[in-house]
Amino acid sequence: MVFVAIVGGWTAAQTYMRMHQPLPGAAGRQGRCVLWFVGSSSIARWTTLASDMAPWITHNRGVGGALLPELRKRFANESDPVLPDAIIFYGGDNDIAKGESAADAADQFRQFVDAKMAKMPQVPMLAIGVKPSPKRWAMRGTQRQFDRAVAQTAARTPHLTFLDASTGLLISGRPGPYFEPDGIHLSTAGYHVWAGVVHKALVKMLPQDTVTQCKQEVTNL
Repeated sequence: MVFVAIVGGWTAAQTYMRMHQPLPGAAGRQGRCVLWFVGSSSIARWTTLASDMAPWITHNRGVGGALLPELRKRFANESDPVLPDAIIFYGGDNDIAKGESAADAADQFRQFVDAKMAKMPQVPMLAIGVKPSPKRWAMRGTQRQFDRAVAQTAARTPHLTFLDASTGLLISGRPGPYFEPDGIHLSTAGYHVWAGVVHKALVKMLPQDTVTQCKQEVTNL
């Protein structure tokens, strides 16, 4: 019992400290032509992000295992950041896996959007829909309900775009060979699919002069 109490106290302390920290990955070039990738482990594990998203400068600000409330709180802890050109967001997957309803997860997403609008109202944000992972396939109905709610939020929120990135990960309506053996996380091939659809979405979402100038500026560095 003493051991359990010690471990429980340590875990609670770690959680408390995490909740009072900003998101990781703030180091590096800031400002123009920079993209923030914010989200759970599907972002944190994107080790090829820099090359996949070239010529954009990317900051991987993912938190492994994070739920939407933690992402919101840690995002809110950012202190007067230099604004990126856009935020690419992924969340809700873990919340649903832990038993949250689509409606409750969507409410948590809206709270994240409120935090983002309070801190960075003019920064475009791209919200990626929940990936159709094999191990969580039984939850696909709830995931799709959540995605529809996110899309509805995006339709009425300035500078927010929903991206249904699941199509490229499916073959004949089922998860394709784009996932790690754990059946949850994307493989290198899966991230390549994501990178392609995100690149296309950014061209549509951002001003054309920003896309053109950043491509030229970063390429010439």
